[in-house]
Amino acid sequence: MSDCAFLFPGQGAQVLGMGRDLAEAYPEARNLVERAETHLRVPLGKIMFDGPEERLNEDFSAQVAVYTVSCMVTEVLAARGLQAAAMAPYSSGLYAAAYAAGSLGFEAGLTLMREADSCIRRHNGSGAMGVVLGLSADQVAELCTQVPGEVEVSIINTHHQIIVSGQPSSVTALLEKATAAEALKTSLLPASAPYHCSLLADADQCLSERVARTPLAAPHTPIISYIDAQSLRSSPAMAKMLSIQLSNPVHWVKVVEDLVCRGLMPMVEIGPGQMLGRCVRWIHRRAVVLHTETAAALEAAIESVSRC
Repeated sequence: MSDCAFLFPGQGAQVLGMGRDLAEAYPEARNLVERAETHLRVPLGKIMFDGPEERLNEDFSAQVAVYTVSCMVTEVLAARGLQAAAMAPYSSGLYAAAYAAGSLGFEAGLTLMREADSCIRRHNGSGAMGVVLGLSADQVAELCTQVPGEVEVSIINTHHQIIVSGQPSSVTALLEKATAAEALKTSLLPASAPYHCSLLADADQCLSERVARTPLAAPHTPIISYIDAQSLRSSPAMAKMLSIQLSNPVHWVKVVEDLVCRGLMPMVEIGPGQMLGRCVRWIHRRAVVLHTETAAALEAAIESVSRC
């Protein structure tokens, strides 16, 4: 085991072509794509590799695609005997972290993600998410109180990159308020639900019933909760986290600061893209983050971690 941390991205990390060369280079990675397609009965590999991009960017497609690629990387690392001292999931990256820590089976993760999507559709109306650059979380939270309707700080990516979720009209009004307050940039995000917002409390309650029927093992490696940066070490703790994940905010800054404080370096972003790595370096400039989005990057990360 290395004194490193594995970071697991969620929706937003997807990119057309993701996982293609991993599937070509590693049989264990290709096997997971085939298992995902069989279980979901959708051509996930084609969607990831060839698109169309609009289909890949749909909430559920994006989430299961990122999950599958993260699990592909996990399988390659496990085959090389590499483990981390802690797992740090971001949003829906929780499912891949649970898989990597031996708490959740691969197909069980896909099923729970599909159930979460169903619960959101059943219990939530329209929702929206937006990002504010250049203001603090406290500043954005104060602006939320000045907007009619429901809008909340939902994700704290860095000290000055804040995501809000809520009713569409309220999110739009909040972004206008932030622009007037001299935010550097504001924009809507391509999400169809207000993730990590209290508006999804009923969806969480719905999902908790599915979680209760899902076999879960105690994680063999601690998983850091993005809600409060506490370590999840038991199956009841994992079940609770899975059951409250949709309506609770992501405190990514707290997670990164905890990993840095514990000296868990390098951090390895397990899956597509470099979104989490960029956030980590904005939070802590001296942090070392390795990436695994391609076979070449994964081999370089394996070599670096093996030397730790």
